Amino acid sequence: ASSGLGRLIAESLAADGYRVYAGARKQADLDALNAISNIDAVRLDVTNQAEIDAAVEWVKTQGSLHAIINNAGVGMMGPLIELEEKDMNFVLGVNVLGPFRITKAFAPLLIESKGRVVNIGSISGFQTVAFYGAYSMTKHAVEAYTDALAEELAKFDIKVSIIEPGGFRSNIGKNIHKRLQ
Repeated sequence: ASSGLGRLIAESLAADGYRVYAGARKQADLDALNAISNIDAVRLDVTNQAEIDAAVEWVKTQGSLHAIINNAGVGMMGPLIELEEKDMNFVLGVNVLGPFRITKAFAPLLIESKGRVVNIGSISGFQTVAFYGAYSMTKHAVEAYTDALAEELAKFDIKVSIIEPGGFRSNIGKNIHKRLQ
């Protein structure tokens, strides 16, 4: 929730009176989020299981949890045949395994509250163009993950949905790997 759509969602929910646990990795972002009324920042890197586990334990001490919004994402742009495997693993680790890890870790709290999971997908999950293949692959995977998760969690009365924004001005471009020559 340090920037872009995640920050906007956190601020909007907090302004509407919801208590928001907002994940971020950098101390400056945590401090900025904590300065907002109704937001409690929590250190959270979706690729770091120890931080995820610590976030779950901290949230348990705060009360109930009614929803998670899986928003963390990184961009990856460039020709697929030139993409380094480590870079592909990074984008998969954040964009696909991030929602998987977070949802799995917080599932007991959501089952208890009969809560909700919201995954942030992208129009790129079902529409792609050259040089956006890696990002589009991950967002397509989030589509499938959301569909399967919705069926699986329905028995616990947990609602699962996806938001698929189109173009949105954010800082995701800072993480884009450009190898276009």
